[in-house]
Amino acid sequence: MVKGWAIIGVTLIHSWVLADSRWMTFLFYHSVPVFLVLFGLNSEGWFERHEGKHRLQRWYGRGFRRILIPAWASCLAWWAIVIILRPPEEMVRLKLTLPFWHLIGWFKQIGTSWFITLILQLFAIFPLFFAFRRKFGWTALLFTASAITLPITMFPLDVKGVLGDAGWLIFAPRFAIHVAFGMWLAARVDRIGPRSVVLAVLVLLPLYAIEDRLILPEWWRVADRFLEMPLSVVLLAGMAALSRIASIEKPLSWLGQHSWGLYLGQMLTHNAFLYRFGGGCNLYGCSEGIFERWNLWIYSGVLLAGSIAFVWFGNWLVEQNEQLRRKGWALPSLAD
Repeated sequence: MVKGWAIIGVTLIHSWVLADSRWMTFLFYHSVPVFLVLFGLNSEGWFERHEGKHRLQRWYGRGFRRILIPAWASCLAWWAIVIILRPPEEMVRLKLTLPFWHLIGWFKQIGTSWFITLILQLFAIFPLFFAFRRKFGWTALLFTASAITLPITMFPLDVKGVLGDAGWLIFAPRFAIHVAFGMWLAARVDRIGPRSVVLAVLVLLPLYAIEDRLILPEWWRVADRFLEMPLSVVLLAGMAALSRIASIEKPLSWLGQHSWGLYLGQMLTHNAFLYRFGGGCNLYGCSEGIFERWNLWIYSGVLLAGSIAFVWFGNWLVEQNEQLRRKGWALPSLAD
């Protein structure tokens, strides 16, 4: 359910419907880092459930099927969109090297695709997180991950000066603490109760105050990244309470189960509409074109509809592939 909430948050970020409101700043803006906490939580659980010498082979095979193949499929769809809509050069600069970068998982020129490259990196190195935790323990893991994330978060302009904005977005080490915290949370998620929520809120409130520059304004960037850990605890407890309400639980669970396909579908829809109607987004927000001429709540619905259509079509293709396999075709399995 929390993943379902997070994909709604990503939709609101890309539609810019809430702009710089408090809802965006304090809640939905943090959707992607919360996704990465959940990535650590779910990945830790997967590794604990799958022992044996073939565990790494199964892990990377799972990532190839669940992450990379859908990403490549969305990339092919993006190329078709570019050929059909012919966006101006300031939006898309086609180069001979672009297919190579797309092939290895860096989806340059595709707006909002940075998260694909980021999650591919984290998926590739997660076994190192797990091995480090097994050998040195939780304290060493959390301390090391904090030591990696903290200086990057404190001096983002210096990192951007070396990597540029695009390199900053895909720089996976800035989220090391989110993955590590999710791993730590995996063994404790069933024990989150009122006491844990109260403690998380007590930690969260001063971090929000720092983020809003009410206190210690020079440290706001540190708070901006570290508040997502207690926020994840509050969200997990809140969604567990709401899970008793079927009208909330069912749609959020469905959105969460299909969050990857929804993200890819939203990426394609977002790019297509910007190419057709104009407008642009960067690290600091969205402006012009569709963001000035459209009702942005309607545009939020368009992004969600495009996401769902992509998931439906992807599931249909997987089913067609499995039917051909059952008929004897030598095709790789795409089913989970």
